[in-house]
Amino acid sequence: MKLGAIEITPLASESMGVRSLCTHVKTPDISLLLDPSAALAFRPPYDPHPEEYRALEEALGRIREFAELSNFISLSHYHYDHVRSGLLNWHYNFSSRDDLLGIFGRKRIFAKDSREKINPSQRRRAFFFEKDLRGLSDIEWVDGRTFSLGDTNITFSHPVPHGPEDSRLGFVLITLVEHDGRKFVFAPDVQGPISRRTLSYLLRVEADLMVVGGPPIYLKKFSEKESQAALYSLTTLATSTKQLVVDHHFMRSNHWVDWIIPIKNAAERSDNNVMTMAELGGTKPQFLEANRETLYKQKPPDDDFLAWLSATDEFKRDNKPPF
Repeated sequence: MKLGAIEITPLASESMGVRSLCTHVKTPDISLLLDPSAALAFRPPYDPHPEEYRALEEALGRIREFAELSNFISLSHYHYDHVRSGLLNWHYNFSSRDDLLGIFGRKRIFAKDSREKINPSQRRRAFFFEKDLRGLSDIEWVDGRTFSLGDTNITFSHPVPHGPEDSRLGFVLITLVEHDGRKFVFAPDVQGPISRRTLSYLLRVEADLMVVGGPPIYLKKFSEKESQAALYSLTTLATSTKQLVVDHHFMRSNHWVDWIIPIKNAAERSDNNVMTMAELGGTKPQFLEANRETLYKQKPPDDDFLAWLSATDEFKRDNKPPF
């Protein structure tokens, strides 16, 4: 989609079959790749279906293609569906050191600061990320900073909660890209947002197009209070943002179809639009994780895949699934 001279291309997300919110943004001055990763995960009682592994391979192919076209890469935080590690893992991430260097090598990287406003697990991942790329890429901590690149401004928020204010999952950065008076906002993993302070920030930005990570309604521990907070935020954003994209955690369960109805109604009353990442990119949505049980029933995997599936976790990390 084009927003004036800003071109936004969705590359991977739950509505495109994988865990991700990877997006590419291009202006006359920059080519910026946001959170260049995708992943899968175990959902009891099923590991990912072969169709999900095909979608992951295709998504990572798109990400590598756009990484070659990008002169800037940004990282909102260090969860594996936003930046993969350099460790070999065929089970869920299709990650390797060569792949990490292929995406990030010789790039200018705008990254979430690893020294403060970060939880222990993300701090460890950030440490190894920096270690793997030391001397190969220019990594800058960008929390709360603005970069003027020609006629394009890129502004990174101060760290905001990964969901509620007291989230143990840490913090993320929101990215604002501005060119010629038009504004694109990328707000991953804010979960609605649940936080009212995060909502206030998003409203102040007054974006023309916003990509927001929706709430994890598929989790049993996700409370009704958090659900109502996310619903309030998304309804508010839907009435104030011309184009609102809601995706990611939100679409790991088919419950999102009913949950989003009042948000879409609010958007329609304001002559605005709410959509998925797939719809933003003009492709047919495929909610593979949400429909995993149905996939296993309607498209049973072959014997080779089932043999791989029954192997040890170590074997599955070291060997690509036969799909």
